[in-house]
Amino acid sequence: MKMYPVHFDPRSKLCVIVIASVALMVELSLPFEVALIGLFAFFLIASGYMKKAVVFLGVFLGLLWANQLVLATPGHPIAVLIDFLMVGNRRLLPTIMAASFALSGTKVSEWLAALQKLHLPMQLIVPLAVLFRFFPMAIQEISHIRQAMKFRGIATTPWQLIRHPLQSMEYVIIPLLLSAEETSLNLSATALVRGLANPKKHTSVHELQLKGPDYALMGSLLGCLVVRMWIG
Repeated sequence: MKMYPVHFDPRSKLCVIVIASVALMVELSLPFEVALIGLFAFFLIASGYMKKAVVFLGVFLGLLWANQLVLATPGHPIAVLIDFLMVGNRRLLPTIMAASFALSGTKVSEWLAALQKLHLPMQLIVPLAVLFRFFPMAIQEISHIRQAMKFRGIATTPWQLIRHPLQSMEYVIIPLLLSAEETSLNLSATALVRGLANPKKHTSVHELQLKGPDYALMGSLLGCLVVRMWIG
């Protein structure tokens, strides 16, 4: 039987980000950390992103294995530094997984509709609307700049960009800043034209509704929070 991916509501995805942010700020035992990573990986798999889940699990196991190797040589300055980096990356991994899960398969318009459902002020929603659309366009602009540079034979490899910082600033940073200014102005004008700043109630083509998978997701997150409070 073919399994279809689950489409989670943006509000339930927002709960995942909140829990991941809380987990970043508190102390976690290794079993709880493994359980949290496994839960987030399950959310990605349920959404149809098996490859992302496998990559994240592989990174986590690699960091865990490297950390165990470092612990075999305690007291060495380099070992202490590597252990710090491994543990720090492990602590950041749940937040990265949560962000990847939240952004995968959810359109910007769905996020805006979800924020309106949460009755957030428009003074917050309008800047977020511009921000959500700015970064994809900035990434696309960087790709276009790199293609133009390669076409002209300028800094064809990342190493050449590092070796010649002034040239990189001239050919990458300055065009990107000029493009970013124009993009931000266009997006701000678009947001105003579409009436996002209008204080009246907005309509949306997305009819968001919490369903069974969303309640199951939030219930599992609540269970993790209760277990963490009970253990700690």
